[in-house]
Amino acid sequence: MGNHGREKWYAGKGFAMHSSARQGRSSLRSVHSVLVIDDERRMCDSIRILLEQSGYRVDTAGDGAEGIVRLREYSYDLVIADLMMPRVDGFGVLEYVSENLPHTLVIVITGYSSMRSSIEALRRGAYDYLVKPFDFDILKLAVEKAMDRIRLQRLGDDFISMITHDLKNPLTSVMGYCSLILSGAYGEPPESLTEPLSGIATNADRMLALINDFLAMNKFSSEGVRLDLQRLQLNSLVAHLVRNVAAQLEIKQLSLRLNLDEGLHPVMLDPIQIERVINNLLSNAIKFTPRGGELAVCTGQDPDFVFFSVSDTGPGIPPEQQAHLFEKYKRGSGSAEGTGLGLF
Repeated sequence: MGNHGREKWYAGKGFAMHSSARQGRSSLRSVHSVLVIDDERRMCDSIRILLEQSGYRVDTAGDGAEGIVRLREYSYDLVIADLMMPRVDGFGVLEYVSENLPHTLVIVITGYSSMRSSIEALRRGAYDYLVKPFDFDILKLAVEKAMDRIRLQRLGDDFISMITHDLKNPLTSVMGYCSLILSGAYGEPPESLTEPLSGIATNADRMLALINDFLAMNKFSSEGVRLDLQRLQLNSLVAHLVRNVAAQLEIKQLSLRLNLDEGLHPVMLDPIQIERVINNLLSNAIKFTPRGGELAVCTGQDPDFVFFSVSDTGPGIPPEQQAHLFEKYKRGSGSAEGTGLGLF
């Protein structure tokens, strides 16, 4: 980061409303579930019957608006949507899924005359497309291919979750024993061991943070974000987290300017998720600011939002890398460590 690359996080009414809508969605994970959206009733029913005979759970919707209502209420593995529909078309459905349901795949249906639209749908994130009139065996094959991808993704997610959970237990023990030894619980440690033990504790703590990043990313990828919104005072939380990094600031001889808007209104936030966001921004600023530099942490508000920002006197983020700032596993060219998950 740097003075030219201030990072800012906003929370507002739209964010809270959207999150509470997602909160009410129930899960349909016992079997693979499909939502078919088409304004042709006979087409909807034909696809539903075919897929139900193959063992899938299938719901239908008569247009994109009705389909989005369904998607807000239930979790689906796959959406099959016609591109040409009244009210909200297939592109509207695709946009909603892309923005809100990262674990859901979309197959679009189109006519011969709108092949260009099919290509555009693929560019916007559709998994596959079918051209009317199509053979139902082709439809079954496309659905099976999509479900195979979903199963592989879940296997990968389960593997990551298992490995990271298994790593946490021994790592926590290492950190605990280091802390006990350094505190003198087993007698005063030799001075020659103090620095190595501190290094072990520091790196174990860093590894635990990486594991927690992987677990959070894995949960987000498989379930989406489910927020436990509470009415919080952002200033108090920011001040508390800044105090927690005081030792790190002292080690690198970094100065800190804290500018908190005293008139800040409370806002609906998930305390666990927002704490993770603030900690990651502070950690990045400390990591990339040269010794003797300065950090500035601010909060503020406008008519629709409250915000906080973290800026520093580090090298900044090159313009060509800023577009990839929040992508998974992306790291800056000057980043020597980390997974690229901190801002994902």
